[in-house]
Amino acid sequence: MPDDLTKAGRPTPRSAFAEVAPGGLFERPGVIRLHDPGHRPKTLLRGRFTPEWLATAAGLLGIVPPEQPGAAARSPVAELLWLGPDEWLVLGSGPGSLAPALLRAGLAAAEVGDGLPDLELSGPRAREVLAGGTALDLHPAAFPAGRATRTRLGRIGVLLQRAEDGADGPVFRLHVERPWAGYLWSWLADAALDHPSNDESFPR
Repeated sequence: MPDDLTKAGRPTPRSAFAEVAPGGLFERPGVIRLHDPGHRPKTLLRGRFTPEWLATAAGLLGIVPPEQPGAAARSPVAELLWLGPDEWLVLGSGPGSLAPALLRAGLAAAEVGDGLPDLELSGPRAREVLAGGTALDLHPAAFPAGRATRTRLGRIGVLLQRAEDGADGPVFRLHVERPWAGYLWSWLADAALDHPSNDESFPR
C-alpha cells in the first residue's frame, strides 16, 4: 500500500453485516424491517463529569452531556448517549475528529467506529421481536424514545437505543461489537419468522 495514501483514498470498511445481509436489508412485511445504515462515526468516552467536559461538549457538539441513566442528548451534528456514571458514547463526529479535544478535556476517548456497528430495527412488531430475547421492559412508558441502555439479547450483549417512532411503529437502533454482528442480524431475522404478519397480503 502506498505510503502517501490519504484517508479519503482508503477503501470503505466492509460492512459487519455483509456475510448475512449482502444487501443490507431484511424485511418481513407487517412484522419488522432490518436496515444496515453503514458506517457511522462513534467515539467512546470515559472520565469524570467536570466543567471542562461540559464546555468541550457544548463547543464541539452543541449539547450538554446527559447525567441520568439511559438518557440521550442530541444536536444537529451528534448524539450523546449515557452508558454509565463515567461513560458516554458519541454518535457523529461534530466538526472533525473528537478524540484530541476530548483528551485535552481530561477524558479517555477512543474512536470505535466500525468496531461497534449498528443496525436499525423497525416495524409494527419490532418491540415484540426484541422482547423475545431480552428481560428489559420495552413498554413505551418504561423505555421511551431517546432512551439507550445496555442489555442482553439472545446470547450477546448489545446497546439498545430507542429512536422516534416511524410510520409503521417503533424504531430501535442496536449497537453491537463487530464479531457478534452476524449473530445479531440472524437472530432478529429468525425471530421475526415466529410472529404473524400484520400485512394481510403477506403469508402468515
